[in-house]
Amino acid sequence: MNILHQYLNNREHTQDWQHTEQPAEARLLKFDSWARHELTTRLNWDWAGEHKARRIEQARIYLERLVLDLWRRGWMLDGQRLAARITAMLDTVAAYQQAGKVRDFWPYYRAAVDRYVGLNSEELQAETLRCGGAIGQALAALLKQGGQQQRGPALPELIAQRTDEVERAKANTIRAAQTRLRAAAKADAQQGRLL
Repeated sequence: MNILHQYLNNREHTQDWQHTEQPAEARLLKFDSWARHELTTRLNWDWAGEHKARRIEQARIYLERLVLDLWRRGWMLDGQRLAARITAMLDTVAAYQQAGKVRDFWPYYRAAVDRYVGLNSEELQAETLRCGGAIGQALAALLKQGGQQQRGPALPELIAQRTDEVERAKANTIRAAQTRLRAAAKADAQQGRLL
């Protein structure tokens, strides 16, 4: 019964963020919740102790790099195919954890996330072509140019937009302004020495 409940719960989470008719912010929140759930249930967090929730959230944020890497390469995986890729990567990390091959979680996890797309690029490209990803992207572009109404953007596009917004917000902080001011002062000081 527990396996059936877990399957239905996971299916429910997955289907929630796949509906492109929903508002972007709702889809992102549901994706975040799904990713948090997958990280919690698939990986061993005993090493994190009382900081487990915080570490899971850090891992969730870092997991977005995998989605963005797929998107930057032009593989617009969304929905079940994207979920399958993410869970496959997490299952690989979990297998290494269970085998006792992960001494320090963060370096291993970061490497697994950062290398996943490159290591699986041929398989991803074949999958995208097999599923008609290139044709779908071309049709979507034509529909957009034709002015026809289309469904909301793919999840990778939403994550890219959110990441860009966070980076822009960081650039507009007082701390960022201080860093720019210090850099300018240092450059002026070095310029004076050259003359």
